Amino acid sequence: MNDRKTELLSVLGLLVAALLWGISYPLTKIVETCPTFYTVSIRFLVAAVAMTVIFHKHFKNFSKDILKYAFLLSFCITSMYVFATLGIKYTTSVRASFFTCLSFVIVPILNLIIYRLHLTKIVLISVAICMIGMFLLSYAPDMGSFGLNLGDALCVLAAIGGSLHIIFLDRVSKREKMDPTLFTTLLMSFVALWGTLIALFTGAFKYEGASAFQLGTIVFLGLFCSAAAFLLQSICQKYVPSNRVGVILAMEPASGCIISVFALGEVMTLSAWAGAVLVMFSLLYMEIATNKSESL
Repeated sequence: MNDRKTELLSVLGLLVAALLWGISYPLTKIVETCPTFYTVSIRFLVAAVAMTVIFHKHFKNFSKDILKYAFLLSFCITSMYVFATLGIKYTTSVRASFFTCLSFVIVPILNLIIYRLHLTKIVLISVAICMIGMFLLSYAPDMGSFGLNLGDALCVLAAIGGSLHIIFLDRVSKREKMDPTLFTTLLMSFVALWGTLIALFTGAFKYEGASAFQLGTIVFLGLFCSAAAFLLQSICQKYVPSNRVGVILAMEPASGCIISVFALGEVMTLSAWAGAVLVMFSLLYMEIATNKSESL
């Protein structure tokens, strides 16, 4: 398989991952009465156990490096959940959804600071279009002023956690003898461990009001929106530069909003629809322009 075809298939895999995370938006609404880390703990425990059972043969590839990187990157994902959970308590849900989804902007900035990796003109234009789209998608009259409050800042820290996972995974996935399946299995296990410890510390497991349907929803979140989605990201990101990955994964909130309209009957404003279209257009532009530039 040639490099370009592999790259295109990897972009498709990342889009599927973003779609799976988008599906988690309406599903999370179903379990919103459950304590956050009750859900996070069970969700990632399901993911870890399922991947261990299904991919147990991959443990023959175990190495200290894979364990180390899974351990380190698990803090990025866990911090994303912690800061997002704390942030939404001090700001509106609309502002929280906007600030927690800024990875497509933060990834190129962190790449520039940490790795001196400059943006290409194509990525810069895509990020600008995506930024406008995300603002329109998240905009509501109750957003208030454009100053940052405590909740907004915490949500930005959540976005930074997700962005660090993207840029570090870019390096980790390209390492020699890196087994992405085993790495993801260990990653899910560590996130489950941290989520369980936080749930125990906050008393989340004292909650006894979860229905069978809610528990089934959490299992689905674990199998598909965690295990499958993170596995796709670990496999596919090896072949797609992290600056582009940030834009591709911006499809998560766009798809999440659209799915919520059809699944939950939520209403999107005209500006929100325009924003979703712009996010999709930014991705389409980036991939078409990249394809043309590489074919010259």
